[in-house]
Amino acid sequence: MSDILEDDLEFRGGTLQLSTDNSAVGVVENQPSVTTDSTRKQSQGNVHPSVLSGADSLTSSTNSFADARTQEQQNASGLSPTESQTVYPRYDVPFNKENIKDFFTFRKGVVEAAIQECITILLFPEDGEYLGSWLLTEITLWDNEKERIVLLTSRLVMTIKYDFIAMKQLDFKKTYLDDLDTIVIGELVYPPSSLVPRINGLATGVSTVVKDCVIDRLCRRPSTEEVPEGIRDSRLFDTKYFEPRERNLRGVRLMWNKGEPLPLKTVWNPFSQDVPFLTFASHPIYWHKDGGVEERATYDMETFAQKLQRAIEIMPSSSCCIHHSPIVIQSYVGLTSMLHNKTSMGFFKVRGKFSF
Repeated sequence: MSDILEDDLEFRGGTLQLSTDNSAVGVVENQPSVTTDSTRKQSQGNVHPSVLSGADSLTSSTNSFADARTQEQQNASGLSPTESQTVYPRYDVPFNKENIKDFFTFRKGVVEAAIQECITILLFPEDGEYLGSWLLTEITLWDNEKERIVLLTSRLVMTIKYDFIAMKQLDFKKTYLDDLDTIVIGELVYPPSSLVPRINGLATGVSTVVKDCVIDRLCRRPSTEEVPEGIRDSRLFDTKYFEPRERNLRGVRLMWNKGEPLPLKTVWNPFSQDVPFLTFASHPIYWHKDGGVEERATYDMETFAQKLQRAIEIMPSSSCCIHHSPIVIQSYVGLTSMLHNKTSMGFFKVRGKFSF
């Protein structure tokens, strides 16, 4: 990349921003094709702060799930939309088929029974019409991933912490749709000055090299059909393994802070319960569940976002705005969150001789 000019970098950044949002393309086509440098800089500078506060977001649209669904169809048909820019490994496919079996929620009937119990015990007629239920990943202010049951009605969103080992509800929180002022749907990203992508890249590179060089070579017998040693070694130490890693994951954020920044006592308190937004992503089981779209819908953030958007649109009293733009995770070092997420501490699973 050192031979690319700075002007080329700026031009490509603008092209990526337009191509990743279908709604933005439509807006540009309907407007005069005059773009100044000051306008471009202003739009780029407002991306991250606007999504966090809910004010002056990049673009808004009434329908938006084309990109995710197109990618899902391509994956189902065996196509690879990222052949020209491979990521080692893909973070949008968390865990592997063997590790995912350690999750208690992967066992047949566990999620269905837990959701039915929550519906029976926690929902009342005054909560509105029941619209759907999901098992999603909640991403906290400090970038920690938590396993949560989410119930949606015509009046509220209920987030439930559930013990899938003891099969009992631990805690829940109600967020009324009337209180929401902004919903953002898009890619989960880190601020430009964040060290998290670089640390993730370094950790992934080291773990990949150790696994391939030490563990796999000690546990597997040599085979004549394997890749030649010289080529294999060059792949093991490929610099792409150590490149900065973004999340490569889509999410939805529900906000009720009316565009105001978070107070310092909330930002610097990892135990604060006054965070004025919720962020959800698809559960890891979504990528490993057998069956089609309908069988995996319970773990799909996109399905939840669609039904939430429809519920907001039919509410006459709602003034909530729905935006489609990057969702900023305000994490700058992220050592504790990386350890928390790599070890799946926010999920109930079998961990050796213990389960928690």
